[in-house]
Parts: sequence; C-alpha cells; structure tokens
Amino acid sequence: MKTMKGNTTRRLASVLLPALLATFTVGPLEAYELNLGTNMPPVDFHGFVSQGFLNSSKYNYLGNSSQGSFKFTEAALNASFNPFPRTRISAQAFTYDVGEAGNYDVVLDYAQAEYTFNDYLGIRAGRIRRPQGIYNDIQDVDVARTFVLLPQGIYDARWRDFYASLDGGEFFGTIPLQRAGSLTYEIYGGMVNPSLDGGAALQIRDSLPASGHLDSIDSAAEFGGQLWWNTPVDGLRFGVAGGVVPVFNFNTTIQIPGGSIHPNNRNEAVFQQYSAEYLWRAWTFQSELYFRDYYPESAAPDTHLLTWYGSAAYRFNKWFEAGGYYTEYYGDTHQSDNSLFYQKDAALALRCDVTEWWTFKIEGHYIRGTGLLEDTANNPVQNGNGWWMLDLKTTFSF
Repeated sequence: MKTMKGNTTRRLASVLLPALLATFTVGPLEAYELNLGTNMPPVDFHGFVSQGFLNSSKYNYLGNSSQGSFKFTEAALNASFNPFPRTRISAQAFTYDVGEAGNYDVVLDYAQAEYTFNDYLGIRAGRIRRPQGIYNDIQDVDVARTFVLLPQGIYDARWRDFYASLDGGEFFGTIPLQRAGSLTYEIYGGMVNPSLDGGAALQIRDSLPASGHLDSIDSAAEFGGQLWWNTPVDGLRFGVAGGVVPVFNFNTTIQIPGGSIHPNNRNEAVFQQYSAEYLWRAWTFQSELYFRDYYPESAAPDTHLLTWYGSAAYRFNKWFEAGGYYTEYYGDTHQSDNSLFYQKDAALALRCDVTEWWTFKIEGHYIRGTGLLEDTANNPVQNGNGWWMLDLKTTFSF
C-alpha cells in the first residue's frame, strides 16, 4: 500500500509541477493566426490539452481508479476562418483516453461549413457538432463549466464517439417573440460512426457472456432537433431536445459447443431531453432530465433509461469558483431498485483559473449504486453501498 501511494504521489507531481513552473516561466498563451494573403481573412488556430487523475475508494470507474488512474486525458487542435460574408469554416482534431475508451486515437471531431442567410435561418454541413442539452456540443470546452465530470448519466466521458458529432447537416436560427423573448432552433440529420474503442463498444462488451466477441458496430442514421426558449427574464432559458436512431446494429459472435452463433442485435433508439438554466449575478443554476428508450427487433425486452441532475455554481471572483450537483441514473426503469442498474452521485467541485490559459479543478463524489461502471471484469462484486471518488484535472488552452 505504501508503494502504491508513493507511485501515485510521484505521478500526480509529474503532472502538476510542470504546470506550476509554466505559470511563472512563460507568458499568456495566445491563439496562432495564419495569414493567407491580403485578400483572404486569417485562419485562427486554437487548442487545449487536459490531464486528469481519478481515485475511487471501492470500484474501478472510468478506468482503474481504485488504484489511482491518470488515464483521463484530452487534447485538441482546431482551426476556423470566415472566407466570405456570413460564411464560416471550422474543423477540429481530437484525441482522448478515459480508462479503456479512446486510447489516444486521433479523430476528426468536426469539420463543418456554415452559411447564415439571416438571423432566422442558417445551414451547417459536414461533420457537425450534435446539439443536445446544455453541454453536448461543448463537452470538450473545459473552461465552459465548473466541474471535472459532468453528470455521467447524460454526458458520459467515454461516449464522445457516439454523442459528440455526426456526418450530415442542420438548419438553425433564432426567431424573435417580441416581449416573450426568442426561440433558438436546430434541426439535424446524418450518420453517427461509433468506434470499437468508444463507450458504446465498452458497454456492449460488458453485456456479452464470456464466450462472446464484439465484431463491429455499424454506422447509424440519426435525426433530431433542439429548441431553446430564451425567456424575457435575463439569464433564464428552457430547452427541449429529441431524436431517433431508427436502426442501431452491432455484430457479435457467441461461441457455443460445436460452433458459434450471431445474434440479432438490431435496435431502435429514441431519446428526449429537457433543460433549464438560470444565470443570476454570480450564480449558475442548471437542471436536465433525459430519457432514452431501446426497442430491440429480437425477443429481448424494451429498455427504458432515465437520468436527471440539478446543479448550482458560484463565481467568487475572476479566478475562483465553486459548485455542486446531485444526479440519479437508472439504466432500466423496470429495475429501478437494483443497485446494478442505478447510480446516485453527489458532487462538490472547486475551480481555480490560475491564469487566462490555465485552469485547475478538484472534485469529490459520494456515489451509491454501480449502474455506470460498465466494467464487470474489474468489478466482480457490486452492491448499493456508498463509495467515494476524487477527481483532479488541469487544462491548458490557447
């Protein structure tokens, strides 16, 4: 135990000490601007790198966290420019490693072109960010939130390959409502391309018997939209989002005596999400409710997922913020009393903006249930008893 704690301390220091030295030895990090010539606007480059540390008291969650895990890394480089009036082109390369998900594969996170006809109508096409709720299309923007981990029932850090983007297009715009505020809408459609290193693959593998193997996950069409009502009360808005994946199919092989079988794994998925946000003085209040229903073509029963959270954060000054949230997740509402299918999480977080380009966060969780572990092999005994988790994260951005 002493050796393990010593190794953990040294690894933690290896992340934090360079950050401390950087604060005192270099100036502010700034975006890089590439000039294409006198007749073209410049291309703006931005990016970030984040390193986290996860340590849990009982279970392995988001990696081998019971021993202390540094497998919590994100990095991206993006570019954008406006070649013509009302036109914007942007792209981002992204890599991440969260436990067994990601494995530092470099992916094209988004590559999109958009044209805005007027305030009421615009069009965006390519590999686009998928709008859903408060955070889905800005999950990688660490400076946009107080917390290390967003409520994982909705914004699972392992599922970026499935939730963050799709290949297709969307219409968007804002409709004024005079004294009633305004409506902001986005309507999209396209193809999602899950990875064999992503969160969906991890969940599927965890559900297979020991003799099972995940061969592939098919690309899937998805259609949906989001609507925000920006109320006349300053800082208050309400949102609703929904969508459908008509056919989600993955291919597995199950070994049986004398050969193998290939089960029917075709499903339809339907989801809906409701959001509320209120920014008042130095406070930020947020709450969201999410439903997802799976309808398998096989004789397997339907599955109905429900999760929600409420959060509050307070900004004390330009460099310090604190917040907390409570969230509940039920992987199948038919088994809401089974601790293998639910997870209840109370979190407290502190955020320090050391400089304009360096952020450090520390967060503690008290959790009951194991519904989101998705790692049965490394958690052979699970129950509803409470357990603790500590998260640390530092982000450098430019």
